[in-house]
Amino acid sequence: MSVTVEQEKNGIVWFTICRPEKRNAIHYEVMDRLQETIEMVEKSETAKVLVITGEGEEAFCSGGDLSVFHQLTTKEEAYSMLAKMGNILYSLLTLSKPTVALINGTAIGGGCELATACDFRYAKKGVRIGFVQANLAITTGWGGATMLFEKMPYDEALHLLLCANMICAEEAEKRGWIHRCLSSSDLKEECRQLLMPYLEKSSSVLSAYKQAATAKWKTKEFYERFFAEIERCATLWEGPEHEQAVQAFLTKKRN
Repeated sequence: MSVTVEQEKNGIVWFTICRPEKRNAIHYEVMDRLQETIEMVEKSETAKVLVITGEGEEAFCSGGDLSVFHQLTTKEEAYSMLAKMGNILYSLLTLSKPTVALINGTAIGGGCELATACDFRYAKKGVRIGFVQANLAITTGWGGATMLFEKMPYDEALHLLLCANMICAEEAEKRGWIHRCLSSSDLKEECRQLLMPYLEKSSSVLSAYKQAATAKWKTKEFYERFFAEIERCATLWEGPEHEQAVQAFLTKKRN
């Protein structure tokens, strides 16, 4: 089972990526289950907050599963996969319920894009995060840069993307990407406590505020910018620099 989905009586829906052996990397099954869950939360009268996290203590999400996606070699093949996840993250970004990324471990590449699509990002102290796509000779491919520039100061966002370094949660909090660093041994309970003020409100009120917040992203101009980013990544994907970087990465993993 690649994911688990649980809804508590308090209104929290937990979406957990359960691929710890792959550092909770995303493949097509995870994509499909995430889309189903977003649609369920959107329609549900009892779901109040969607929390996305990863199984185990090592990784939140390491982005796309390169062992699956490195087989995509042309711009067209890459765009098909990138646009599929891009559409899912766009629906997560514009979901009419509050969303949280509970970052229980390392978040890399597409894992940071997934977290950026959420309204709030809570992270375990000391975990490492990084928009490392540039190190593989590509850009964010799921709309991550477009979302990041909406949610962070321009210079901070550009710095994270261009440096492509791994930083700790505490630094990410100072830069404004992480909203709260968690120190408890029970991350889910600490997350529940942080969400309690929201859970006490009616679902219709939460939805009304989220619709007000996301209206600026439900425009033709934003949607076109979002998918132009994805197309640029697809163009870089089929380039020789990306192929060389992926092969070097996979070789390093095997050795």
